[in-house]
Amino acid sequence: MNSPSNLRPIPIVTGLAADAPPQSATLYCPACEGLVQSTFDSLVLLPIHDANGRLLAGLGNGVSWPSDVFAGVLALDPFRRHADILKALANAGCHGVVNFPSVTAIDGEMRVSLEDFGYGVKSELALLRAAVAKGFSALAVVDSFGMAQEALAIGVNGLIAARHANDAMLAELSELGRETLLGLFRLPDAVRKT
Repeated sequence: MNSPSNLRPIPIVTGLAADAPPQSATLYCPACEGLVQSTFDSLVLLPIHDANGRLLAGLGNGVSWPSDVFAGVLALDPFRRHADILKALANAGCHGVVNFPSVTAIDGEMRVSLEDFGYGVKSELALLRAAVAKGFSALAVVDSFGMAQEALAIGVNGLIAARHANDAMLAELSELGRETLLGLFRLPDAVRKT
């Protein structure tokens, strides 16, 4: 069994650097800039951050995308189609996608309401399915065994455990992570400044 502190944290960066040391995986999310507290994963979901807008705005900076960098895409964006976001990422040379920010950071009534309106796990899995179908590598932020199984069926390269995963869930996710190329990660405690 893995406790959250024993899992490899996936570094989250807000900018791309040509001389970045290679990792097994890095999550690129410009909307996380300035969110260094441990609640960044839920704060970045707020509409004021326009996660996909910031991601798309940062594409033309001339830095080539390393193959181990996964672009964090908000699947719940009501203003942008998944196909358009994926096309822009492909045109920029991006090789990987992850469903981040993710609805997995939310629970309770708000989560139920999002699911009822079609802005939940199904939308995130649809994004990952479309990305893999277009040749992207994919990581999946997951908060349940069932979601992880669906992500594996899509063909993701690795899993990222939601922050609130308990020890029992982490043990289950670790087993499923072994079936992927990159394994199981956890979200870090804070976003790395770049």
